[in-house]
Amino acid sequence: MGAMLPDLWRMADRRVRPAPESVESPSGAELVALLAGIDHHLRADRWFHTAPVFLEGMRLTSDRLRAGGFEAPKLGLFAHITWELCLDGALLRREGLASTLNALRDGFPAIGSAARDAASIHHFDRVPRTTDERIAFDAGMRRLFDEIARGPWVEGYQFGAGIAQRIDGMRFRLGLGRFDVAECARLGDLLDTLAPDADAAIAALVTRP
Repeated sequence: MGAMLPDLWRMADRRVRPAPESVESPSGAELVALLAGIDHHLRADRWFHTAPVFLEGMRLTSDRLRAGGFEAPKLGLFAHITWELCLDGALLRREGLASTLNALRDGFPAIGSAARDAASIHHFDRVPRTTDERIAFDAGMRRLFDEIARGPWVEGYQFGAGIAQRIDGMRFRLGLGRFDVAECARLGDLLDTLAPDADAAIAALVTRP
């Protein structure tokens, strides 16, 4: 659960990021575990974004997007996140949707107030923010927990169509507009062709020393 938090924080508030330096070790087993998960996220990111399994997959994704002849502007800028989402889908296919959702549904209630404390330690105790901004962030995190636990959002990562919808939403939030229906469907079909490569990459990742 802790390893998920940095990504969820940015969905709730783009300014909320983990502290660049190590944080003090707190008391409370749940909070200690969450902070260890956040540290794991940061270490894994530093390794992953220089690893061949990421760089080669991102190049493949970029090549496929360019060759697809899409009319949507600046689609190639999304090769990085698109490959990561393809890997998320491959991990779901490997681990199983039901077991993943069960872990999430058990995990969100279990972390309780420790999740809020972790955000305070990494961001809100360090960066001047208003009370209203903190209230909005906490409400956004609750909505994310509820929506993820519901199931369809997570399920969609297994399929090209679902990933295409996520990319469409990101582009809209960045002011790049929406895909039309036909182009979104065509992008989904293209992303399905990346599934075997993503499955092979996940198999290599989870079996490496």
